[in-house]
Amino acid sequence: MKKLFVFLLLTVLCIPTLAQAGKLRDNVGCGLGTLLFESVGKQDGGWLLQWIASSTNGSFYSAFSMTTGTVGCKGSISEVVKYEEVEIFIAENMDDFAKDVAMGEGETINSVAALLQVTDTNKFATLLQENFVVIFPNGDVTADQVVVKIVELNS
Repeated sequence: MKKLFVFLLLTVLCIPTLAQAGKLRDNVGCGLGTLLFESVGKQDGGWLLQWIASSTNGSFYSAFSMTTGTVGCKGSISEVVKYEEVEIFIAENMDDFAKDVAMGEGETINSVAALLQVTDTNKFATLLQENFVVIFPNGDVTADQVVVKIVELNS
């Protein structure tokens, strides 16, 4: 009985720290639980509502929802794979890509544009060149950080 009480006490004490401020969708992701519970209660949902929404999301077809973009989920598995391919490409060609971005043209920019299915490569190259210091803030930048900045800029 003491073990159960300690477990419940720890659970109650830890859960509020896990639920951070923000919108319910930002904290628990997309899915049926988010759709059902995001308009209930406080804006951030509160820790109990977030826990219930998260449990519901995990219980009802979450993989299917994320893959197909249904039940409030945006995107698809192909977007994740696409960004992973870009990250791998940039990691393998980081120096050449940085040089091409600095010049505003080059094969690596064309390759990244093709991987991201960018239609206007010239506009994309100019955007990258104008934001060189944002994309490459220092010499220790990683490929995944570069991809995140490129996707943010291109959105």
